[in-house]
Amino acid sequence: MNNIQDLDVGFYKIRPAARIIHTIGSDLIGDSYSALIELVKNSYDADASKVNIIFEYRLIDNEKAIIITVEDDGHGMNFSTVINKWLVPATDDKLQRKISPARNRQLQGRKGIGRFAASILGQEMTLSSVDLNGQKSTAVIDWRLFNSNDYLENVDILVEKTVTDEKPGTTLKMIAKNENKDDKISVWDKKSIDNLIQELRKLISPFSDFEEDNFDINLSFINSPFSEFNNTQFKIETYPIIKYYDYRISGTVDKNGKAILKFEDNLNPESIQYENIEIQLELEGAGKHCGLITIDYRVFDREPEAISNLINKGLINPVNNKFMGKNEARRLLNEVYGVNIYKNSFRIRPYGNGGVDWLDLDKDRIQNPAQKISNNQVVGFISIQSEELSGLEEKSARDGLKENEFYLGLKEFSKKVLSELETRRFIIRKKSNKSRGIHDSFQDKVNSLFSLNDVKSAIDTKLKNLKVTEEARIEITEILEKEEQKKQSLRYEIEKTIAIYQGQATLGKIVNFILHEGRKPIQFFNSETTVLERYIRHYISTKNEEVLTDLLNSIAGFKTNSKIISGLFKRINPLAKQNRGPKENFNVKKVIENCFKIFNTSLIESNIEIEINCDQDLIIYGWEEDLYTALTNLIENSIYWLGLSIKDDKKIITDVSEDSGTLIIDFRDNGSGLSHNEIESDIIFEPGYSKKLNGTGLGLAISGEAVERLNGKLSARKYSEGAYFQIEINK
Repeated sequence: MNNIQDLDVGFYKIRPAARIIHTIGSDLIGDSYSALIELVKNSYDADASKVNIIFEYRLIDNEKAIIITVEDDGHGMNFSTVINKWLVPATDDKLQRKISPARNRQLQGRKGIGRFAASILGQEMTLSSVDLNGQKSTAVIDWRLFNSNDYLENVDILVEKTVTDEKPGTTLKMIAKNENKDDKISVWDKKSIDNLIQELRKLISPFSDFEEDNFDINLSFINSPFSEFNNTQFKIETYPIIKYYDYRISGTVDKNGKAILKFEDNLNPESIQYENIEIQLELEGAGKHCGLITIDYRVFDREPEAISNLINKGLINPVNNKFMGKNEARRLLNEVYGVNIYKNSFRIRPYGNGGVDWLDLDKDRIQNPAQKISNNQVVGFISIQSEELSGLEEKSARDGLKENEFYLGLKEFSKKVLSELETRRFIIRKKSNKSRGIHDSFQDKVNSLFSLNDVKSAIDTKLKNLKVTEEARIEITEILEKEEQKKQSLRYEIEKTIAIYQGQATLGKIVNFILHEGRKPIQFFNSETTVLERYIRHYISTKNEEVLTDLLNSIAGFKTNSKIISGLFKRINPLAKQNRGPKENFNVKKVIENCFKIFNTSLIESNIEIEINCDQDLIIYGWEEDLYTALTNLIENSIYWLGLSIKDDKKIITDVSEDSGTLIIDFRDNGSGLSHNEIESDIIFEPGYSKKLNGTGLGLAISGEAVERLNGKLSARKYSEGAYFQIEINK
């Protein structure tokens, strides 16, 4: 007997339950702000020149209600579009069309679900749409019916078609009430209305292409219980404060990483300083190029005097037309700060929301407060291309972009552009003594601490005014000089201690290179140990001469790799020393060669050619560890920047010469080099200054101080081919 005859066999259909509409609306769209924004986007897609959002508070059937109306003057929909597209979830209509018919706008809602956001706003909805031919379609939807367990296909929606002389456009009227477990009025309190206004203000792109597109958003309130909104109507506009920035960098990064930017110093609006920047940005992390990016960062200093300057630039309260107070200006900054992302002229949430620090600016600032800006100092606008061109995909739940490799590329390029502003701002603030930690070298501070010259001069002047005899004054000066000499040994010990710490800090900076250098020998030891054991067992049992030869070759390999490890330890030993002996003569070329050997594998892998031109017998006096420290940091810097270079002939050239008792080391590479401002201001030697993506800003500062302990000076020189540092040491 065939058991198959007892089974039900046939074709069946997936039959979604009615509640799937709420799943699409409430669960995917998320909140009331997002719901309204989705409907505004629909108006934009309909080629509207304006959309009006109206909150009308009234009684319906003796119950409190809000009628939320969203109306536009777009091209409207005909009957067929309403029933075959608007009422069809996940239709690919916009995905296919991509461009609006009249204004050639990039269509926003391509997933076909945004309109179901209306179910979040009210329990009932009436859709009225008039097309360009005067055909009016009206649909009435009771969203409560979609809470049942019935199938979606069993929920009927009344749709009617008429002919009218009304102007084209679409109107959605949603009736919101507080019902059992569904409070749609209570969500609109004073705070949420404020938040809605902020969301709508940020929704509008500040880029010129959007301004030229002529799309207005108007918000009005009728019989509002909140007095400041009652019977008011106003146009949503961007925050006026964004015009009064202190610094700005704007421009584009193309799909290959070429950045064309413009930096503005707007501290004094009557004398704005501009700088055009053209650079090639390279991706260092796991990110990929994400198409054309348009960026506009506006940065605000937040010290009390900067807030005063902000107000004096013309920050006016739009209500009373008077200058704002400091607290009001700060409140405005707190509302507007953040880095927003826009696609096709509309903001993608949550980027730019208060507290959303997707570029990790606050984290970077903790590491480097002098140079880096915090998230609450920047108002940023980043415009990305459509998904097809950028690879940047929005999540279905409207809560940002998928964090794929293109997103990582966007994040890295966005941070690098901001870094261009940060370095210039740092230089400007240093010149005006506003930056934290304005740098005096350690050597200067130590010399100042142990020098009694000012004290001696002041006391001598005082004694002279008191008519003290010259013999007595000379005697007092000699006492002070003896005291000064006694302190020199203490100064010497402090210098040694700091030098040891700086050597160890340098060691920490290059630890990745050291691990890289030691990896191959360690791998050899790990793999060859097993082979060696096998050879030994085999030889003991067979006494085979060929096995003995293999055994000896393996032992030779151990010796070779042991020497590599031993040599590496010897070369880094000067940086790791816990104690320093007395200063003595040392060979310059030997130190230079050993410094380069620390990075041998990395230099080979990065295809960087090195050239050392130095007399074999050149000797200088001091701690050789200091020259190790200085050169190691310079080499590490060059490898980093040359690693980002696309040049084929990467070079580091070290020339050493003597001139009138001065040893001169010219250290050059053909990497990205230094800007005029960096060289002129000496800013690169400030602790904390760094252009690296995650740089500490310590390397060049440590190098400079190490050279000072050698009675020398480290300087940056102009060089058209790349970076050029010169060490001058008085012999």
